[in-house]
Amino acid sequence: MVGPGAALPARLLLEHPRAAELYPRYLAAGYHVTCGMHELMEAARDRAWALAAGDPTAAGLAPYLDRHLVEEMHHEQPGGAILEDIAALGVDANALVDEVASPKTARLIAAEHQWIGRHPVAVLGFLELEAFHTELPVVERLIEHTGLPRAGFGQLLVHAKLDAVHTEQLHRVLDSLPLEPAHEQLVGLSALQTIGTVVDVLLDVVSVEDPVTA
Repeated sequence: MVGPGAALPARLLLEHPRAAELYPRYLAAGYHVTCGMHELMEAARDRAWALAAGDPTAAGLAPYLDRHLVEEMHHEQPGGAILEDIAALGVDANALVDEVASPKTARLIAAEHQWIGRHPVAVLGFLELEAFHTELPVVERLIEHTGLPRAGFGQLLVHAKLDAVHTEQLHRVLDSLPLEPAHEQLVGLSALQTIGTVVDVLLDVVSVEDPVTA
């Protein structure tokens, strides 16, 4: 359902005549999503362990989140590797991520916290973002199209390889958990809201003639 829309921002960026100018802002928007993802996984992990003794779904979820938090730490601080990519492009990373902080992303994170409060399994819907990573040939074309330093594409290159594995792991966990209809509804709502919002945030970067704050 969401596949074509999820791929649209990267396609528009690849076709944009000012892609080299827009790309650092594209990364900065992703930085806030990445930081939010870590925040939500930690909240869901803590909630899952708190429920684990009497909730078999939470008991199966908690160890997965423990592992995945470690797998997603590509830097000593959440999102730090993206900041390094932005800096490699010759851009003031801290100033840029402050400039493009999106209220849409903030509202998404707040909504996810509410759903995690209902049950931590909701976070698996947020993690469905990993199923819609930018594929390696697209990243390579983007490097060529922008003419920017390859060092500025480190996280896109890493996730083009790792997220296929992470998606397979995520779906195995979903298949293994004793999900009730209420759990499935939470995961589905979370996934649709997350992917729709993130696509919207990225479209704010790539769909305008002049860069604006999302």
